[in-house]
Amino acid sequence: MELLAPAGSPDALVAAVMNGADAVYLGLGAFNARRGAANFRIETLHEWIRFAHLRRVKVYLTANIVVLPSEVAAALDLVDAAWAAGIDAVIVQDLGMLRLLRELLPDVRVHGSTQIGTMNPEAVRMLASLGVSRVTLARELSLEGIAACAAAGIEVESFVHGALCYSYSGQCLMSSLIGQRSANRGLCAQPCRLQYDLLDATGSAVGTPGRHVLSTKDLAGVSQLPALVASGVAALKIEGRMKSPEYVAMVTSVYRGALDRALADPDGFEVSPSEWERLEEAFSRGFTDAYLTGERGAPLMSYTRPNNRGVLVGRVTGMSGGHVHVQLDRALDPADTLQFWTRSGHFTQPAGELRIGTDRVSVAPAGSAVSLVAERPVSPGDRVFRVANAALLDAARRTFSGDAMAERLRVPADVSVRLRIGEPLEVSVSAEGATGTARGAVVEPARTKPVGVDEVIEHVGRLGGTGYVPDSWQVDLDAGAGIGYSQLHAVRRAALEQLDERRLAPWADRRRRNPRPPHPTGARHRSGGVPRLVATAWDLPTAEACREAGADAVWLRVQPGDDHGPLPEGIRPLLPRVIWPDEFADVASWADGGPVLAGELGSFAYAAGRGGAEADWPLNLLNRHAVEALAGAGASLAWLSPELSGRQIAEVAGASPIPVGCLVWGRVEVMVTEQCVLMAAGACGRRCATCARRRGWWRLRDQKGYEFPVTTDTAGRSHVLNSVTLDLSRALDEIVGSGVASVRLDFADEGPVRAAEVVRAFGSALLSVAAGGPAPADPLVSPATSGHFYRGLR
Repeated sequence: MELLAPAGSPDALVAAVMNGADAVYLGLGAFNARRGAANFRIETLHEWIRFAHLRRVKVYLTANIVVLPSEVAAALDLVDAAWAAGIDAVIVQDLGMLRLLRELLPDVRVHGSTQIGTMNPEAVRMLASLGVSRVTLARELSLEGIAACAAAGIEVESFVHGALCYSYSGQCLMSSLIGQRSANRGLCAQPCRLQYDLLDATGSAVGTPGRHVLSTKDLAGVSQLPALVASGVAALKIEGRMKSPEYVAMVTSVYRGALDRALADPDGFEVSPSEWERLEEAFSRGFTDAYLTGERGAPLMSYTRPNNRGVLVGRVTGMSGGHVHVQLDRALDPADTLQFWTRSGHFTQPAGELRIGTDRVSVAPAGSAVSLVAERPVSPGDRVFRVANAALLDAARRTFSGDAMAERLRVPADVSVRLRIGEPLEVSVSAEGATGTARGAVVEPARTKPVGVDEVIEHVGRLGGTGYVPDSWQVDLDAGAGIGYSQLHAVRRAALEQLDERRLAPWADRRRRNPRPPHPTGARHRSGGVPRLVATAWDLPTAEACREAGADAVWLRVQPGDDHGPLPEGIRPLLPRVIWPDEFADVASWADGGPVLAGELGSFAYAAGRGGAEADWPLNLLNRHAVEALAGAGASLAWLSPELSGRQIAEVAGASPIPVGCLVWGRVEVMVTEQCVLMAAGACGRRCATCARRRGWWRLRDQKGYEFPVTTDTAGRSHVLNSVTLDLSRALDEIVGSGVASVRLDFADEGPVRAAEVVRAFGSALLSVAAGGPAPADPLVSPATSGHFYRGLR
């Protein structure tokens, strides 16, 4: 089983390698989901890959964002250059990139990103058909769900430690729509870590344990390692490309030791207290093994604070003479960083000078009463946390910097030295199935003192800094032979250089292929008439009202466990965005009765092969190659992502092999979450189908006063909608001219009467615009947003 660690910078890569990672994942400046990390440069990537490979560590490139139409060639070029530099795989989100890599760079090993949202075996198999060798599963899956996906035929990978997104990855548009920083483009502003008020269906604020109602604790699956091993996953992934190298060193080290024990003795496995302490000291919002064990309630959440809480070291007991007295539960160093939790808030400062009684101390032991100077007022009873442990950070730093770095992780090597008088000096070094051999000057009889075996071993064995350590020796030495030490050193270096090159030979012959995206071929489906008017609804009365008001097609949202009775004529099911393995059969049966609208990859693949399917925008279709990928899988129509601009919609529509549509009205769903937002309101019986709270639409009110509608479905998953309605009625002339075949209205809490009004208004406006008239001058709702239609993505 592979332990996969983050490398957000060169120092973090070294930290991961030196602390036991089997593989690292990293990004270049563009096309990766952590564009704020230090990242790597293509010009020097080869050097870092060489460093890792010589230490038996694989390197994966993250190209795990959606790709805009104008960027496809550049994204292909990046992967091509990185593959030539020696990466072992590329991690990809964009379905169009998957298709192009399979066609244009078939030698490249491709891993499917967690941003795809893979959560059932059918989705795994669909990705395999697109050329994917490994899939990183959605973080929300339970151990049972992971095992089901692991049996689907290709490798799967699961996150085991680090930050948790509140929304399903790849399904969150909140940062994108409210701040123009798209999570699907590596620029998430983390709105889930902000403060919100929770308003019930009447608009009244309800009490919550804290105001960070979307902020999760951090995943720490270390105690579940034996179960993860048994599940069949190929790799366990540590999150953290935005974290420090010290964090990477500490966390990787803990998981390396723990995973080795879990593999060797799963029944006797335990996590030691010191391992938990090191993980907490590295970074912690509080830990949870979360969805792995099926936890989706309040224990998953960090309602009171969204950032590192560190470890509790003591409490304030009093103040005197300008000093604060703290009773310590843990040892404290003057170089540690502390955070005081007071009644008026939190503040952070260095511990500084420590005194026990009148004596100044270098370390204050656990159990002692220590005095220090606080930078702000505190009170007795205030808690004191350590958020940076100087000693642990220094120890971690020594594993990837300075002289100690080269000695920590070395490959065992068999060394052979031949010194026969009259023959050239020969040194051979063998490791990992490869051998490097070099010859030097002819060995002559010693003029003074002959060289001895111990001296040969001492000088040839100076392998510090090379990445090797002698494992065995064979010295063939003639009595009376003489040789200069400098000759031994030079020939050893040459042998090691050859060994390195032979070990790196599997990557040495790669060359740039300079792929270029193919031009569109075959029939294009740019519409030239009046686009179909399509509506979606959360409830049947609204769906029926839309149909009666003249919508050409109506989709009704269905959920796992819903009544599968026949839907009224003209209304078809919109399948859930989240379908776990044990829910799949129930949900997919909707597809047996005719066409469906599917925004989850597994259900789309299933339905496309039966009653037919349209591909919904949560599949993140932002370029024609992504549309072509799903067209090849049977999609009859593709709904383009609301993250596209009007110009980009036209570009995709003009080159698409199947009809495409776009969203023009409604509160865009910005999050779908496994954890129920409404649980913040108090104890929950977890009987979602009959829960009184979920009968109405609740709201999340942010610090600016904007209110985001929230509902929870019968499966207990929450859906958060944008605070402002998308209304592109004033852009209908541009939309009709773009060539889209369908436009869509998404209804949520508007009710049947209002929904019917909007359907009739758009129907009339579409006919007028198609006949050459102007688009409406005024929006249909106020306030309204045009989303990304004019501004596009960065």
